[in-house]
Amino acid sequence: MSVKKQEAQAIGAVRSAVASGEVDKLPNALADMQQHTRKANETTHNGLWNFVATWPGIGNDIHAVQKLTQIVDDIAQDVAPQYADMGMSIMSSELLADGTINIEPITSQYANFVSANDSLILQLDRIDSIEEPSINVVKDLVDQARSATGLVEETLKRVQSVVLDLPQYLGFEQPQTYAIMAMTPAEMRISGGLIGAIGTLTLDRGAFTVGDFRTNLEYVKYGSADVDADTQRLFKDEGPLYMSYDVRDLANYPTTQGTAEAFRSIWGKTPWGKSVELDGVVLVDPVVVQTLVRLTGDITLPNGTVLNGDNTARFLMNTVYTDYSVLQGDEYFGVVAEECAKALTSTLNPQMGAKLIRQLLSLARHRHCSAYSFNPPLEELLKDIGFSATVPTDESHPTIGIYLTEQNPSKMGWYVERSAEITRICTDGAPDKYHVKYTLHNTLVEDMVGKLGWYVTGALPYNEGASLDKILFYPPYGGEISNFTVEGTASTPQMDTLNAAVMYRSLAQIRPEQTVTYSFDVTTSKKAASRLAIDQTPTYTEEASVKYLNSCRVG
Repeated sequence: MSVKKQEAQAIGAVRSAVASGEVDKLPNALADMQQHTRKANETTHNGLWNFVATWPGIGNDIHAVQKLTQIVDDIAQDVAPQYADMGMSIMSSELLADGTINIEPITSQYANFVSANDSLILQLDRIDSIEEPSINVVKDLVDQARSATGLVEETLKRVQSVVLDLPQYLGFEQPQTYAIMAMTPAEMRISGGLIGAIGTLTLDRGAFTVGDFRTNLEYVKYGSADVDADTQRLFKDEGPLYMSYDVRDLANYPTTQGTAEAFRSIWGKTPWGKSVELDGVVLVDPVVVQTLVRLTGDITLPNGTVLNGDNTARFLMNTVYTDYSVLQGDEYFGVVAEECAKALTSTLNPQMGAKLIRQLLSLARHRHCSAYSFNPPLEELLKDIGFSATVPTDESHPTIGIYLTEQNPSKMGWYVERSAEITRICTDGAPDKYHVKYTLHNTLVEDMVGKLGWYVTGALPYNEGASLDKILFYPPYGGEISNFTVEGTASTPQMDTLNAAVMYRSLAQIRPEQTVTYSFDVTTSKKAASRLAIDQTPTYTEEASVKYLNSCRVG
C-alpha cells in the first residue's frame, strides 16, 4: 500500500469519527490513524528507502519524504491524543439542556488546548528545516506542507480567541440580540428574497430564546433604511421597480453586512428595538426552514396542513401565495419558524448540533442563510467560515457573482429555473479562462397566468406572469468578464460599479415558457488555485444547477 494512501486513510479515520459526532468512535479512530501513520513512516524508513537515500541526485528528495512522514507520525502519536482527550471530555459533557448552552466543559479545556496547539506548532515548524527537494513531485509535497503550516497556525490562534471570547458571544457579559430575517426567494432580492417576517434570537448567559416573529407590515410604518449612493442610484432612482428599501427590500445587498447595517437603521426606530442593542442579523429562507423541519420533525399548521422535510420549501415559496391570502402567508412563515425554534431548543444535543452546523454551512454556500455580527472578531470568524456573504474577494478561489432583483412585484421566482454551464478553455498556463452560459427559464405555462392571482403573477402592467429581473454580474476577484452575448429578451450587460466594485448589469424579461441565456468569457487571476465557481442569489433548491463540461486541470 502506498505511503500516500496510508496518510489519506489516517486522515479519513479521524474525519469520519468527528463528522459523526459520536464520541465513542474517537478512540478507535485515533488508533486507526496512528496505525496508518506508523506504517507510512516505517515504509519510508525501510532498508530500500534508506539505501536509495544514499544515492547522489535523489537522496535529498528521499530524506525530505522521510522527514515529512516522521513529522506526521510524531503528530499522530504525541499531539493528536491531546486533542482527542479534550474532544472526548467536552463531547461527553452535558453541553445543552433546556435551551441553555453549558460552556464550562469548553472553557475549562483552554489551558490544555493552548498546550496542544504549542506542541502541534513545534512539530509543524520542523517542516521548515527540510532541505529544498529537486524532484517536482516531492517539491510540491513539501511546498503544500509548508503553506498549510501557516494556515494551521492562523486557524489555531483564531480558535483560541473564540474559546476565550465564547462567554461574550453567548451573553455571559451582557445579553446578545440578533434579528432573524425570514426571506423568500419567490420574490428575488440579491442576497435572497423579500423579507416577510422578522423574529429575534436572544443569547443570555448561555440560554437562547427565539422571540415572536413580526410581519414586515409591522416594520414598514417605521420607514426606510439609510442607503449608500450607489444603491440609491441603481435601485431607488431607476426602475422599473423604484424600490423603497423599507424592511421588505433589505436583502437587496450583495453582502450580509449591507443588510445588517440597513436593518439596524430601522431597528432603532421601533418601540421594541430602540432600547435594545442589535448585535447582528441572521438571514434564512424556506430551504433552511425545510432543513430544520427535516431535522426536528413534522409541523402541523393551525389548519391541519402537515409540513415535512420535503414539502416545506414549496409551501412557503409557492403554495402559501397561491392558496392563501397575503396576510396568512406572512403569518404562516412566522408560525413555522417559531415551531422550528421550539423543537430545536427542546431536542438539540451535541450530535444534532454538529449535524445542523454542517448542513447550515452547506446551505450558506448557496446563500440560503447567512449572518453578520457587529462584534468585529466574531464577524471575522463568520466571514472566514463562509457564513457572512460577500461579493467575490478571493483570487485563489475564483468566483463570479450573479445576483438578481425581481422588478415585477410578484412571486415569480418560484417559476424561474436557473442553470449554468461552465466550460474550461484549455491554456498553456495562468491565468485560467472559461466560457459560461447562464440560462433562466420561466416554467409557468401561459394558460395558468389568468388562473393565478396578481400577487403571484405580478402587478406591473404588460408583465403579467413575467419575471422582470435586474441582474448584476461580478467578475472573479483579480479577473475579468468579457464578450457578453444574449439570447432572449434581455439587454447586453453594461459595466457599472456598486460600492467601488466593478460589475455588469442587465435587465431581463422572462415571459411564461420563455428563456433568456447569457454567454460570456471569464478570465481568472493568475493566483487561481481552484476551478471557477458561481455565487448567486439562492434558488428554491438546496444546490444551484451548475454543470462543468470538461475537466482541464487547474493549478
